[in-house]
Amino acid sequence: MKTLKQLLERLKITEVCCARMGAYKPRTSPYDFQGHGKECLPWLFELAGKYGIKVLVMEVLAPHHIEEIKEALELAGNPCGVILQIGTRNAQNFELLKAVGRQQEFPVLYKRGYGLALEESLNAAEYIASEGNTKIIFCLRGVRTHLGDPHRNLTDFAHVPVVKRLTRLPVCIDPSHPIGSKVKAPDGIRDIYHVSAQGVIAGANAILVEFHPQPEKALCDGPQSLPLSELPLYLEYIYKVRETYLELKKLVNEKESA
Repeated sequence: MKTLKQLLERLKITEVCCARMGAYKPRTSPYDFQGHGKECLPWLFELAGKYGIKVLVMEVLAPHHIEEIKEALELAGNPCGVILQIGTRNAQNFELLKAVGRQQEFPVLYKRGYGLALEESLNAAEYIASEGNTKIIFCLRGVRTHLGDPHRNLTDFAHVPVVKRLTRLPVCIDPSHPIGSKVKAPDGIRDIYHVSAQGVIAGANAILVEFHPQPEKALCDGPQSLPLSELPLYLEYIYKVRETYLELKKLVNEKESA
């Protein structure tokens, strides 16, 4: 609870109003932390409303999680919105995809499967749309291959414009998972910053990046979580990269129309 309050306080100060806060967490090992489940949803939604978080992105692992989230949100007085996340491990869980597609209340953030071809993941996202929910954000999070070493995964952010061209969906990038660490380049800039910039320059609409007040004590993904004190710097960095992208977009469009 204390860690969450620290995070929310920092988000409010930096005027960040959207965050990922999952109650259900799939892990490779059955002995790793799996999240607190539906029991934490009431106070999670209460704190989100208190600190001005407008949207929470929450991963679901099974269809009944959707109902648990909906019920807890209503009991809390609907203090914020929710985006349901389909994680990479469930990228081809077709029954779950159909379930989030049948409900119309919550948008869906779909993460590309780390071992799937782009076409396979796009078809999986189509399962959601074909059930009636077209409010989909497609998230690129790196693909599994030893060719990405020493990073955790090979970054696939060059597919940002490809996904936009093929689907017209908004595209989110997740730089934390493909990098998997907080290592710095020789120029003093963290690899996560560099990779984030690649996605933004490619036209990404959103970024999903992990921060923690004390990464060394995090129950999940501590090695890749950036220290919370660094959030203002990261935001400033990203805003400058975004400005550069808009300038380059204007330059190309003006030259082509001349």
